[in-house]
Amino acid sequence: MDEQESQRIGIRVDPSWTFEFIDIDRIEAKSRIVPIDVHACPSAQEFGDLHLIVEDLEFALQCFTTAAQMGMPDQGDSVIKALILSGVTAYARPFVTGVRVKLLPEMFTSIWSEEGAALHSFLIDVRNRHVSHSVNEFERCDAVGIIVTDAKFQRQGAASGVGVATLLTVGLTRSKLDQIHAHIPPIIDMLRSRIQELKLELHAEMKAQLDREGRWNMMPIARFPTLENIGKRRGR
Repeated sequence: MDEQESQRIGIRVDPSWTFEFIDIDRIEAKSRIVPIDVHACPSAQEFGDLHLIVEDLEFALQCFTTAAQMGMPDQGDSVIKALILSGVTAYARPFVTGVRVKLLPEMFTSIWSEEGAALHSFLIDVRNRHVSHSVNEFERCDAVGIIVTDAKFQRQGAASGVGVATLLTVGLTRSKLDQIHAHIPPIIDMLRSRIQELKLELHAEMKAQLDREGRWNMMPIARFPTLENIGKRRGR
C-alpha cells in the first residue's frame, strides 16, 4: 500500500508474499509465478497459522526484552506497562481460542522444565485474570470513609469524608522478565521446525491435488480488512 492510500484510510497495511521453490525445475523466460488456492490441502491451515503464531511470539519477546532494558517493572511508567501488557497478550494469543490453530502446553513438554511450565501458566493467568479481565488481586480499589480522632483514636465529630485505597501493579516481576527472555526462543525454534515439516507436506498435497483435479484457482495475495468487519469472524 502506498503512502497516499495509507493517509486516505488512516492506517498502514503492509501485505507481503513470500514463497520458496521446492521443485527445482527450469523456468522459461516470460513464465509467470502464480499463487494458487491450496485451502483444501490438509496441511494448509496449520502452515499458514503457524507463521502468524511465530510473529506473535517474536513480538512478545521484543516487548519483554525492551521492558527489561528500561528498568524495573513499574505500573507508573506508561511505556513499561504498555510493553508488558502487550507482551503478555501476544504470548497468550496462540494458546487461547480463536480462528487459528491453537497451541497446547503439552506440545512443549520436551523443551519445558517444571519452571518453564510454571512460567507459562503464570503468564496465561496474568492475561486471563489481570490484563484481559480484572479478577485477581494485582489491582484493587476499596472505598474508605474518613473520620477525625484524638490521639487515643476517639472519634471527634461526625463523618468527615470519603476516599479510596488503591493498589496497582503491572503483574510481572523483574525475575519473571528474565525467565521469559530464555523461555520464548525455544518455543519459536520448535514452531519453525514444524513449519519446515509442513512445507514439504503441503507441497506434496498440492501436487496430488493438481494431479487429481487438474484445475486450479488463483489466490489473492492481499485481502484488506475493513472497519465494518471488526466484530466478525474472518473466513478461512
